Amino acid sequence: MLSTVYRHHECVVRRHTTASPQTLFAIVSDGSRWSEWAKPLIPYSAWETRGPADDGGVGAIRAVGTRNRPTREMTTIHEPGRRHGYTMLTDGPIRDYQAEVSFAEAADGTRVTWRGGYETRWRVVGLAYWLVLRVVLGTLSRKLVTAAERRIG
Repeated sequence: MLSTVYRHHECVVRRHTTASPQTLFAIVSDGSRWSEWAKPLIPYSAWETRGPADDGGVGAIRAVGTRNRPTREMTTIHEPGRRHGYTMLTDGPIRDYQAEVSFAEAADGTRVTWRGGYETRWRVVGLAYWLVLRVVLGTLSRKLVTAAERRIG
């Protein structure tokens, strides 16, 4: 019997901002408003469900991407001012996509770390998705920081 070997791939992007962890968390944890700050990368965003506590926390499902073919993501970590995590609910060439955005206070602001990881059977697919993920997480983290800094003036 042959066993399938999956390779894990991970991408990490770091940014610094003068915005507070609370401001950053408030923006990234509101799944219905991603399209406001992440356009044109994310032109559509909506809550499918706000989760068991109706707060957008663990178990909440957001739809992001395009209105006709949104990607469904479920909140897996909800620690206000500290961490927001999510997983994609559909698999394709990659599986078990998990991401986490964390906020750490620094002397002159906040350090933002956006980490995403997934598994795939095929090395070339894994590397191709890694390149795409690097651009996506880089863009999202930059747009998140810009939106948070706008809020503080």
